[in-house]
Amino acid sequence: MINQQKSFPFRPRSFIIFFIFFGVSASYGQQDSARIPLGSLVKPVLYSGSVMTIPSYSINDSGIAWNDYTFSGDVLRKIPGVYLANMYQPGDPSEIFFDGIGGNYTRYTLDGVALNEPTTSTMNLYHIPMEFMNDVEYIDALRAPIYDFNSTGALVNFKSQSYSEQQPYSKIRHLEEPYNYLITDGVFSQNIGFNSNLDAGFERQTTDGRFLNSVYDGINIRAKYRYSIDSTKQFTLTELYYRTKGGMTGGAMPYAIDASTFDQFQINLRSQQADLTYLQHHLRAAYSQSDPVDSSNFISATSYYDYYNFIFSDGGIPYSLTNHSRKYGLDSRGSQVNPLGRLNYGGEIERDEDTYNTSTSIPSVTRFSIYGDQEFRLFNFVTAGIFGRGDIVESKFYPAYGASFGVGSDEFKLELGGSSSRHLPSQSEKYFVTQNFTGNPGLTAETDRDFQLTVSGNAGDNVSYYIKPYFRSIDKPIYYREVYNGKPAYPQISIVNLSSRDIYGLDLNAQVSFWKLVADGKLNYTYEKVDGNQVYTLPKYSAEGELYLHEIMFDNHLNLKIGIRGSIVSTFSGSEFYSQALIYYPSNIDEFGPFGSSDVFLQAKIGDAILYLTFFNIAGQDYVLTPVYPALDRSFGFGVNWNFLN
Repeated sequence: MINQQKSFPFRPRSFIIFFIFFGVSASYGQQDSARIPLGSLVKPVLYSGSVMTIPSYSINDSGIAWNDYTFSGDVLRKIPGVYLANMYQPGDPSEIFFDGIGGNYTRYTLDGVALNEPTTSTMNLYHIPMEFMNDVEYIDALRAPIYDFNSTGALVNFKSQSYSEQQPYSKIRHLEEPYNYLITDGVFSQNIGFNSNLDAGFERQTTDGRFLNSVYDGINIRAKYRYSIDSTKQFTLTELYYRTKGGMTGGAMPYAIDASTFDQFQINLRSQQADLTYLQHHLRAAYSQSDPVDSSNFISATSYYDYYNFIFSDGGIPYSLTNHSRKYGLDSRGSQVNPLGRLNYGGEIERDEDTYNTSTSIPSVTRFSIYGDQEFRLFNFVTAGIFGRGDIVESKFYPAYGASFGVGSDEFKLELGGSSSRHLPSQSEKYFVTQNFTGNPGLTAETDRDFQLTVSGNAGDNVSYYIKPYFRSIDKPIYYREVYNGKPAYPQISIVNLSSRDIYGLDLNAQVSFWKLVADGKLNYTYEKVDGNQVYTLPKYSAEGELYLHEIMFDNHLNLKIGIRGSIVSTFSGSEFYSQALIYYPSNIDEFGPFGSSDVFLQAKIGDAILYLTFFNIAGQDYVLTPVYPALDRSFGFGVNWNFLN
């Protein structure tokens, strides 16, 4: 098959819309207070980049800096209800499940604008530069569908840093782990005027790989320019660029697996000649403005252009595939106090354009969306909310709506809610079905209904807890069915609408501190039925936790954390990675497990540097979280995160 790359000419329509919106919204808040005197730094707008509703969970930059992560999945796994199906192969797209729902149901956003690759609707978590982020906001399935299209599983918003540094500021992060895996990340920031700042960063990840033909080399370059017009108005320009190249073996062959394979952890290569090149960049131009009297009232508009390109080839078949995707549009959002409480609102205009080689013509998709979330505060201890969203896609209307009711305070809070939304098949699900890409345009949108009860609070100063039972019912679920015909070069995948999919779950999180000891843990229970039959895509039970000693020594010059962390999972079948399509699908192999592992870690803050030291899998257990990638052997890693103020 011959690949002919199709170029996309630049069309600035979305940017024209943005500047029109800029002029209209500039009239908002003209009752602005006097400008800050020349020579003073202007404070960035408070809500720039945030989603409006109160997040279900958040991780700030301090929590990110103290985490010895290799990719964003190691940070996100701390969120309640998260199960990380780790491939333990640097660069490969490990899968994260939020309350039983996989990656293509989750929307990852940067400052409120989606990052998901438009063809598959997924996101490679290695492509999130965490050192660029100030905060991670997580919104669970109750409200997530309101704040972004197709986010029926969850919404994860990465808020980018907004530095204000009179002196040059720089930071270096370096991490070394098994299989010669190296991460080096550098950040530089400095004010270039009384009210503007330039932030730039570079990251490189390399590894020799665990398997034959699994080398990996990835770079990330990012930059953000912030200009504060005055104390209430701000303009930012952001660019993220990624380029990766590596071998792609796919680990062990799914159709070659039996019980003895898992016992011996033999690796059967798909092909020693496969490779994958991936490129993407994200351009954002944003304006945000707050009310000078109440900074929680604000409005923002972001014009964006995203480009994606991946080339998959395997000389052993032989086979190759080129995919180009791009999307561009305008995202607008705001928040305003009103007599009833607070209204969060927004809208989006987006266009997706995709092409595969020359063998498949994929129609462009234009989407118009609008949403609102009215929060009520009836008394000091009673809250409620009603929310809704409408999306027009290919001349069809897809609604989403829900309501919540809560009582309590910071010490104890209970919230009950439910929502209904639509999840549309991705471009790959509609067209990337067989090796010939004959497609299945008959796929229809599924209807997702989510009900949950959340109880959270603190028992004194030493105990905090989070409990969430939930139920998810999906009508006409989009489901992957694998068909093996003998031993094909790659398994073909059948994607269909089934009748029903039900998920019952329970999330438990707790943290207990005593003296200088801290215990932090979570437990997930997931029970899933598809068309009335129980399935084990995920472990029915999974638990993670850590116990560490936290000590500040030598007159505050040493901040030390040393402890042990572990995880355990019950039997399950898991999801397999289909490298051709960059997607996961439920495995039909025999169940395996249970598994468990434990690591010993030391983290020490000395001055402006945080040192990491980790011993992985100290018991040397053999286990698998994603077929068919064995977890790390007993191994060792170390790193440093060092801030400088020149």
